[in-house]
Amino acid sequence: MRSYENICYKTGPTGTFHMDIYVPDAAAVHSSDGAPSNGAPSDRASSDRASSDRAPLPPVILWIHGGSWNMLNRSWNLLLPMTERGYAVAQIDYTYSDIAPFPAQMYDLKDAVRFLKQHGRDYGYDASRIAVAGDSSGAHLANLLAVSAGYAPWENVPAAVPADPHGLSCSNAPLADLSAPDYRVQAAIDLCGPVSLYDMLPEDAASYKHAAVFEGIMGVSVTSEEFRARSKAACPLTYIDGTEPPFLIIHGTRDNMVDPAEGRRLRNALEAVNVPSHMYLIPGGAHSMGGDLLYDHVKEFLDYYLKGITTVTKPRVQPEHMR
Repeated sequence: MRSYENICYKTGPTGTFHMDIYVPDAAAVHSSDGAPSNGAPSDRASSDRASSDRAPLPPVILWIHGGSWNMLNRSWNLLLPMTERGYAVAQIDYTYSDIAPFPAQMYDLKDAVRFLKQHGRDYGYDASRIAVAGDSSGAHLANLLAVSAGYAPWENVPAAVPADPHGLSCSNAPLADLSAPDYRVQAAIDLCGPVSLYDMLPEDAASYKHAAVFEGIMGVSVTSEEFRARSKAACPLTYIDGTEPPFLIIHGTRDNMVDPAEGRRLRNALEAVNVPSHMYLIPGGAHSMGGDLLYDHVKEFLDYYLKGITTVTKPRVQPEHMR
């Protein structure tokens, strides 16, 4: 696996943000001395890229970490093992809720998509095949990113995307030339994410165990009328119109943080407008999880929608099977 770490993808009013990109060996820019510590492709990139041109570049998974919108960091990546299954993975920083409430996070995610779309050839992945994924609060943001392509209030914000193709410097960097950015992704993966924060509240909202977390991301009290309005703006269901990419929704049957009903809520809304959506309940699965069963589901889904590979076979009836 090739690693490109600490790549600066934007600077803005809420901070400077980085990503790490990991590319599977089979399609990576090969180098015997590894990736430089500054995150840039090595000096051999041009010749190595010619070698990688002979094989299809892998799709990339944009990973958005969970952690109540204000904890953990981009290295909390439940899908990094997908590099062993033929996928590049990019993990990103974004604005924590204690720095700025929603929708500040969406500006960062949109800029991350812009950067990935521009620099696929630089790092050795196929920028035309992007899946967005996240767990818990990160899944909430990933879902919003997947359903909001074309939503101008989140996309017409001036972005400081470095013109440097390797994203090494964000300070005073001019904007890259991307006059008509395309924010669409080709697939979305929701790992135990909340969907409607308002509907998750009990009648006594102030007593809810996650009230402080919800107030952090929304910026207002859960008991206020403003919370309902803001949570609607932060609900993926608000933006679903039938143009969304295929969704994979995975929940654990023993999730004590986010009820699997949230995943069903999203699945039902997508199915109502004929968007392909697939939901799996992992037996015994807790909130946020890994393991071969999870990775198998993810690979089957991505192989089908991003690579056009059917992973099941149709058994043929043989004479010895006949009555």
